[in-house]
Amino acid sequence: MTHGSLSLAAACLAVTAAAVVAQPGADPESPQFLSHVVAKLATLHRVTAEPHPMDDSTVTACVPTYNPKIHEGELQPAYCHVYVTADARAPIESGEGSYGEGAVIVKAKLESAEAEGAMLYTVMRKMAAGYDPEHGDWEYAVLDGTNKRVLSRGRIDSCIECHRHYAETDFVTRSYLKQE
Repeated sequence: MTHGSLSLAAACLAVTAAAVVAQPGADPESPQFLSHVVAKLATLHRVTAEPHPMDDSTVTACVPTYNPKIHEGELQPAYCHVYVTADARAPIESGEGSYGEGAVIVKAKLESAEAEGAMLYTVMRKMAAGYDPEHGDWEYAVLDGTNKRVLSRGRIDSCIECHRHYAETDFVTRSYLKQE
Protein backbone atom coordinates (compact mmCIF):
# COMPACT_ATOMS: atom_id res chain seq x y z
CA MET A 1 0.00 0.00 0.00
CA THR A 2 1.41 3.40 -0.94
CA HIS A 3 1.58 6.43 1.33
CA GLY A 4 -1.18 8.09 -0.72
CA SER A 5 -3.50 5.11 -0.38
CA LEU A 6 -2.79 4.94 3.36
CA SER A 7 -3.74 8.62 3.66
CA LEU A 8 -6.90 8.00 1.65
CA ALA A 9 -7.78 5.01 3.85
CA ALA A 10 -7.24 7.10 6.99
CA ALA A 11 -9.42 9.88 5.57
CA CYS A 12 -12.19 7.36 4.76
CA LEU A 13 -12.05 6.01 8.32
CA ALA A 14 -12.28 9.52 9.74
CA VAL A 15 -15.29 10.29 7.55
CA THR A 16 -16.94 7.01 8.59
CA ALA A 17 -16.36 7.78 12.28
CA ALA A 18 -17.73 11.29 11.78
CA ALA A 19 -20.80 9.81 10.07
CA VAL A 20 -21.43 7.56 13.07
CA VAL A 21 -21.29 10.52 15.43
CA ALA A 22 -23.44 12.65 13.11
CA GLN A 23 -26.37 10.23 13.31
CA PRO A 24 -29.38 11.18 15.46
CA GLY A 25 -28.87 9.99 19.04
CA ALA A 26 -25.11 9.93 18.59
CA ASP A 27 -24.40 12.98 20.73
CA PRO A 28 -21.46 11.92 22.95
CA GLU A 29 -23.23 13.52 25.92
CA SER A 30 -26.37 11.44 25.32
CA PRO A 31 -27.01 8.43 27.58
CA GLN A 32 -27.67 6.45 24.37
CA PHE A 33 -24.31 7.31 22.76
CA LEU A 34 -22.57 4.02 23.57
CA SER A 35 -25.61 2.02 22.42
CA HIS A 36 -25.49 3.98 19.17
CA VAL A 37 -21.79 3.26 18.64
CA VAL A 38 -22.29 -0.48 19.24
CA ALA A 39 -25.34 -0.55 16.95
CA LYS A 40 -23.12 0.90 14.19
CA LEU A 41 -20.30 -1.58 14.80
CA ALA A 42 -19.88 -2.29 11.08
CA THR A 43 -18.65 1.28 10.60
CA LEU A 44 -15.77 0.78 13.04
CA HIS A 45 -12.38 -0.77 12.31
CA ARG A 46 -12.15 -4.38 13.44
CA VAL A 47 -8.75 -5.00 15.01
CA THR A 48 -9.03 -8.79 15.28
CA ALA A 49 -8.71 -10.85 12.10
CA GLU A 50 -10.24 -13.94 13.70
CA PRO A 51 -12.25 -14.40 16.89
CA HIS A 52 -9.75 -14.28 19.76
CA PRO A 53 -10.01 -16.88 22.54
CA MET A 54 -10.38 -15.25 25.94
CA ASP A 55 -9.04 -16.39 29.29
CA ASP A 56 -11.79 -17.55 31.64
CA SER A 57 -10.64 -14.99 34.21
CA THR A 58 -11.25 -12.21 31.68
CA VAL A 59 -14.67 -13.57 30.73
CA THR A 60 -15.79 -13.94 34.32
CA ALA A 61 -14.76 -10.37 35.19
CA CYS A 62 -17.94 -9.27 33.35
CA VAL A 63 -20.17 -11.84 35.05
CA PRO A 64 -21.22 -9.67 38.02
CA THR A 65 -22.42 -6.96 35.67
CA TYR A 66 -24.12 -9.18 33.14
CA ASN A 67 -24.95 -12.84 32.71
CA PRO A 68 -23.67 -15.57 35.03
CA LYS A 69 -24.20 -18.17 32.30
CA ILE A 70 -21.95 -16.50 29.72
CA HIS A 71 -19.33 -19.19 30.05
CA GLU A 72 -20.55 -21.48 32.78
CA GLY A 73 -19.06 -24.97 32.60
CA GLU A 74 -17.88 -24.73 29.01
CA LEU A 75 -14.75 -26.56 27.92
CA GLN A 76 -14.27 -24.27 24.94
CA PRO A 77 -13.12 -20.71 25.58
CA ALA A 78 -15.28 -17.70 24.96
CA TYR A 79 -14.08 -15.45 22.12
CA CYS A 80 -14.09 -11.81 21.20
CA HIS A 81 -13.71 -9.41 18.33
CA VAL A 82 -12.36 -5.93 19.00
CA TYR A 83 -13.45 -2.79 17.16
CA VAL A 84 -12.16 0.78 17.43
CA THR A 85 -13.12 4.23 16.26
CA ALA A 86 -10.74 5.84 13.75
CA ASP A 87 -9.05 7.92 16.44
CA ALA A 88 -8.18 4.77 18.42
CA ARG A 89 -6.71 2.80 15.53
CA ALA A 90 -3.11 4.07 15.56
CA PRO A 91 -2.50 3.69 19.32
CA ILE A 92 -4.10 0.25 19.53
CA GLU A 93 -2.19 -1.08 16.55
CA SER A 94 1.17 0.41 17.58
CA GLY A 95 0.81 0.04 21.35
CA GLU A 96 2.38 3.47 21.66
CA GLY A 97 1.03 6.80 22.79
CA SER A 98 -2.26 7.46 24.44
CA TYR A 99 -5.80 7.63 23.20
CA GLY A 100 -7.45 10.97 22.62
CA GLU A 101 -10.63 12.11 24.28
CA GLY A 102 -13.61 10.45 22.60
CA ALA A 103 -11.75 7.34 21.39
CA VAL A 104 -13.90 4.22 21.71
CA ILE A 105 -12.89 0.56 21.90
CA VAL A 106 -15.61 -2.12 21.69
CA LYS A 107 -15.08 -5.76 22.57
CA ALA A 108 -17.83 -8.03 21.20
CA LYS A 109 -17.84 -11.09 23.46
CA LEU A 110 -18.85 -14.29 21.66
CA GLU A 111 -20.00 -17.60 23.09
CA SER A 112 -17.91 -19.50 20.51
CA ALA A 113 -15.63 -18.83 17.54
CA GLU A 114 -18.56 -19.63 15.23
CA ALA A 115 -21.11 -17.40 16.98
CA GLU A 116 -22.92 -14.95 14.72
CA GLY A 117 -23.78 -12.39 17.37
CA ALA A 118 -22.25 -11.14 20.57
CA MET A 119 -23.56 -12.18 23.96
CA LEU A 120 -22.46 -8.83 25.31
CA TYR A 121 -20.28 -5.89 24.50
CA THR A 122 -17.76 -4.20 26.72
CA VAL A 123 -16.80 -0.66 25.81
CA MET A 124 -14.04 1.72 26.80
CA ARG A 125 -14.43 5.41 26.03
CA LYS A 126 -11.68 7.93 26.70
CA MET A 127 -13.15 10.80 28.68
CA ALA A 128 -11.89 14.33 29.30
CA ALA A 129 -8.82 14.72 31.49
CA GLY A 130 -9.83 14.54 35.14
CA TYR A 131 -12.63 11.96 34.69
CA ASP A 132 -10.58 9.24 36.42
CA PRO A 133 -6.89 10.20 36.12
CA GLU A 134 -5.67 7.30 38.27
CA HIS A 135 -7.07 4.88 35.66
CA GLY A 136 -6.36 6.75 32.42
CA ASP A 137 -9.65 8.70 32.28
CA TRP A 138 -11.53 5.73 30.79
CA GLU A 139 -15.26 5.21 31.10
CA TYR A 140 -16.27 1.54 30.94
CA ALA A 141 -19.60 0.11 29.89
CA VAL A 142 -21.29 -3.27 29.49
CA LEU A 143 -24.03 -3.57 26.87
CA ASP A 144 -26.49 -6.35 26.20
CA GLY A 145 -25.66 -8.33 23.06
CA THR A 146 -29.22 -8.51 21.78
CA ASN A 147 -30.64 -5.02 22.06
CA LYS A 148 -27.43 -3.01 22.71
CA ARG A 149 -28.80 -1.52 25.94
CA VAL A 150 -26.30 -0.18 28.44
CA LEU A 151 -26.40 -2.43 31.49
CA SER A 152 -23.63 -0.71 33.41
CA ARG A 153 -21.31 2.22 32.76
CA GLY A 154 -18.88 4.51 34.47
CA ARG A 155 -15.97 3.60 36.71
CA ILE A 156 -16.72 -0.13 36.87
CA ASP A 157 -14.50 -1.77 39.48
CA SER A 158 -14.10 -5.13 37.67
CA CYS A 159 -13.03 -3.34 34.47
CA ILE A 160 -10.61 -1.08 36.32
CA GLU A 161 -9.12 -4.07 38.16
CA CYS A 162 -8.42 -5.88 34.89
CA HIS A 163 -7.15 -2.88 32.92
CA ARG A 164 -4.89 -1.50 35.66
CA HIS A 165 -2.31 -4.09 34.56
CA TYR A 166 -1.99 -2.30 31.20
CA ALA A 167 -1.02 1.21 32.34
CA GLU A 168 1.96 1.26 29.96
CA THR A 169 -0.39 1.01 26.94
CA ASP A 170 -2.86 3.58 28.32
CA PHE A 171 -4.80 0.84 30.14
CA VAL A 172 -5.68 -0.99 26.92
CA THR A 173 -5.14 -4.74 26.51
CA ARG A 174 -3.53 -5.72 23.22
CA SER A 175 -3.26 -9.51 23.66
CA TYR A 176 -5.76 -10.10 20.85
CA LEU A 177 -3.57 -8.47 18.20
CA LYS A 178 -1.74 -10.83 15.89
CA GLN A 179 1.88 -11.03 17.06
CA GLU A 180 4.42 -10.58 14.26
